[in-house]
Amino acid sequence: MNNKKKILLLIFIIFLFNKSQSKELKNKIIVSIDNLIITELDVNKEVMFLRFIQNNETNINSEILKKEATQVLIDRKIKDIETNYFKIQIEEKELENNLYSYLANLKTNNIDLDSFYIKNEIENDYLRNIMKIDMKWTKLIRQMYESRININLTEIDKEIEEKKINTEDNERLRQQLFINEQNKLLNKFSLNHLEKSKKKYLIKFL
Repeated sequence: MNNKKKILLLIFIIFLFNKSQSKELKNKIIVSIDNLIITELDVNKEVMFLRFIQNNETNINSEILKKEATQVLIDRKIKDIETNYFKIQIEEKELENNLYSYLANLKTNNIDLDSFYIKNEIENDYLRNIMKIDMKWTKLIRQMYESRININLTEIDKEIEEKKINTEDNERLRQQLFINEQNKLLNKFSLNHLEKSKKKYLIKFL
């Protein structure tokens, strides 16, 4: 083998080594949750997704955003484990409707979403999986805590009276205020239940 071929072979070996190291770095395990893992690649995907839904307008420091993404992924893993344990299911049509509404609120569409996936080499069901887990979790919390919701209707009526609006709008406002209070309580139950659930699993930062 002449010197030129030796040099080319050496360059090729170095290239493969560096590529392997880069891949290993991206797949480095960041967190383990019992027998499940969150890798650096998972965190980077979530960071890119967070930037996408915020239209890249976030001024948050990259390291802070990575910490936020890591916590989001931990919470999502726990929610997924819990909802699977309780065998919570979501109708496909309901999921599709929520996806459509979510993208509309973001003022984007499936074409922009697909372009984001391709550009960042992210699987094209990333948002779908996120929404499915969140919807299953919401359904679980409702099943577990809805009977414990106690809303003070007197306070709602008092608030309506203070606004001094016409009778026709009273009932619509009463329903909206009731739903808002209900959602506040469900969110509180959700946060508390998530914290309790976390204690059931061994979460290790590596």
